[in-house]
Amino acid sequence: MGFDNRSEAYDLSVFDETERINMSVSGKRSKKRKKSGKIISISRGSSAKAQRRKKNPLMIFSVTLLTVIVAAVAITIVQFNAELNEVNDLIQQQNAKLTELQNEEAQYRLTIDSKLTDDYVKEYAESKLGMTPAVNGQKKFVSLSNGDKGEILSDENTATVFTAILDAFSGAFL
Repeated sequence: MGFDNRSEAYDLSVFDETERINMSVSGKRSKKRKKSGKIISISRGSSAKAQRRKKNPLMIFSVTLLTVIVAAVAITIVQFNAELNEVNDLIQQQNAKLTELQNEEAQYRLTIDSKLTDDYVKEYAESKLGMTPAVNGQKKFVSLSNGDKGEILSDENTATVFTAILDAFSGAFL
């Protein structure tokens, strides 16, 4: 039964039933087993105690509370990510609309620029509106180097409703 004097690949004596029964009945190891050191026996009472763990209510509560907190944080993160995705989708839609409107504006500007050339405006004024180009006698040049040349053409007093009411009150007290 020794490990040193064997010629087999496996030591089958470790699994021998007679020694196992002797060991469980006596509760002590046999001398041969002490030498091998392969099997450790545990009494039935101590193995039952080892299998049953004492349940600590504070530990159960703290683990449950930690689980609830982690779940709440995870749910909050998922909700914020969903809202962020919705906002990003709205931003992309609005950017697409903006690009479309900018392209449309550029088309309109090109159309307007092509129709509002100087020659087109001159031709339209002469043919449709009956206008003629101004001659030098119709042009009057004003020099502003000597100061303001603004003139009041009419000396009319433009009365509004408020000035009429103000005049009525001032006339009543004078």
